[in-house]
Amino acid sequence: MILKMIACSVVLFSATAAGFVIAGRFSGRVRDLRLIQEGLKMMESEILFTSTQLPEALLNTSAKLEAPLDRVFVHAAQILEGRMGYTAGEAWNLAFEKYLEALCFNKEDLEIIRDFGKSLGSTDKANQEKNFRLARLQLSSQQVKAEEDRGRNERMYKNLGFLLGVTIIILLI
Repeated sequence: MILKMIACSVVLFSATAAGFVIAGRFSGRVRDLRLIQEGLKMMESEILFTSTQLPEALLNTSAKLEAPLDRVFVHAAQILEGRMGYTAGEAWNLAFEKYLEALCFNKEDLEIIRDFGKSLGSTDKANQEKNFRLARLQLSSQQVKAEEDRGRNERMYKNLGFLLGVTIIILLI
């Protein structure tokens, strides 16, 4: 009897935890979209208004960001400083690929980020400014969608995890 109670507790806890993990991805996406917008704004200021070199701008921006996004900026700067023959856009995309698992972006978000990277450091200041603004505008639109998704789905997945655990317990008993 005690073994059954322990098994039921484990099943219920596991299913509920899985629901919370899935729900957490919705909040994480909103947080990551907000952070990437802040990071782009800071990096734009560093590059366009203080004429900071891109690797240094990436490092300065990373110091003001939260994890895991700060590591993306640091890694991109390290790739550029390592002079391994990568363009700024390639370094940007490689850094995001390395930390993709720790981030909560969806495919659309990543496409915007990759498109931004394509012209990073390869055009004049006026076009860089347009590129920064376009990326922030698109990411802002994605953030609105992410907040709607979070409002719709977060509570549902938390409850669904718990209810799935209860259902499994009922079926096992």
